[in-house]
Amino acid sequence: MTVFEADWVCPVSSAPIANGAMGIEGGRIVEVGPSVGGVDRIRFPGCAIIPGFVNAHAHLELTILRGFLEDLEFITWIRTVTASKQQKLTRDELLVSARLGVLECLAAGVTCIGEVMDVGTSWQAMQEYGLQGVAYQELFGPADIHVDESLQGLMRKIDAMRPQQTETRKLGVSPHAPFTVAPRLFRMVKEYAKAEKLPVTVHIAESADEERYVRIGEGPFADRNRERDFHIEVAGCSPVAHLDRCGTLDADTLLIHVIRIEDSDLDILRRTGAAVVHCPKSNAKLGHGIARVVEMSDMGVRLSLGTDSVASNNVVDMFEEMREAIFMQRARTGRYNALNATDVFRMATLGGAECLGLAKHLGSLEPAKRADFAVVDLSDPALQPVYDPVSAMVYSACRKNVVATYLAGQRVQIETTALVDEAKVIAARLDQTRNTRA
Repeated sequence: MTVFEADWVCPVSSAPIANGAMGIEGGRIVEVGPSVGGVDRIRFPGCAIIPGFVNAHAHLELTILRGFLEDLEFITWIRTVTASKQQKLTRDELLVSARLGVLECLAAGVTCIGEVMDVGTSWQAMQEYGLQGVAYQELFGPADIHVDESLQGLMRKIDAMRPQQTETRKLGVSPHAPFTVAPRLFRMVKEYAKAEKLPVTVHIAESADEERYVRIGEGPFADRNRERDFHIEVAGCSPVAHLDRCGTLDADTLLIHVIRIEDSDLDILRRTGAAVVHCPKSNAKLGHGIARVVEMSDMGVRLSLGTDSVASNNVVDMFEEMREAIFMQRARTGRYNALNATDVFRMATLGGAECLGLAKHLGSLEPAKRADFAVVDLSDPALQPVYDPVSAMVYSACRKNVVATYLAGQRVQIETTALVDEAKVIAARLDQTRNTRA
């Protein structure tokens, strides 16, 4: 058994342990406590050992678009993303993008992810580098004429990838959003997911334009669909209520963003058991608003944190996400204790694992769980003095303070030079297309 020692061990499921230790054997945690016996010992002085972060919502395939979509109206942003993936980037280039995204996550202490992918290169990259989590296959179909083709395409993709699943690297499905998925397709996808025991994630209640589309069938998304002669079914209710009517919401559903909600939606979330992934930085950058995280927490909704894509966030840094979550909720509610460091630290680790259905194996430092963890250097002057390790990390640390990441007890070696060089070539070519954006 190998014993890892640090100034602090932060299990999440229990209080931080000063001068703690963690014993690992066969890629699993055997023991955690103030004293663990064992001959082979690895010491991290001045550091904290924490569970690997669970980034519950990301788009690794879009890493190559970091900085390419700045200061765009949301519908233009989406159309540019779609055009770039489908018309301007090859599958090999999207694989480079996903690989770069995986390595960025691992370097930042993220060991588990809720990935929404279109082309499927993220699934390959996750396997290559050992990143755990759920890869949700995205699908689109804004009109009834697309439903059968979209569903058949989804089933073919899932069938092809399914043999590579493990107990901690799984597949799911992601009907994109109400303005790109017809109500009938939402219903059929959920029926398929239930039959195949696949989790579901949906972008929902993200923007004012989306809400106008669902409630009254107007706005830029409606205009875009009418330009293509697609019939729009006006739901006449909130986006969350719309999903509920479509039968999409249950305990195996993870909702992304959930910003534009009303009190009745909180009741729906409580009743259905659907989980929520909060993306504070992306929400703010795109001008969508601040989610009612405090109220959702009070209703017992399972909550997690996600970065979203670096195309709408720019960097994978779960410390930044935790801080943004706290500060925005305090600013929104006017309450100094709206959220605290312990709350968001759990959202970024065990809470994320719960929302992805992986808490039995990941998200906290407990015996029998996978030994996926990160080591955070607390000796940085910006973190000193340390009265409480969780507060010190949440309020003061950044991704650069992560000095080591371990997967199943093995230290991850991160080399990005070749990928960065490839990405630069791809970006230079992509940049030449700016005058032909969608």
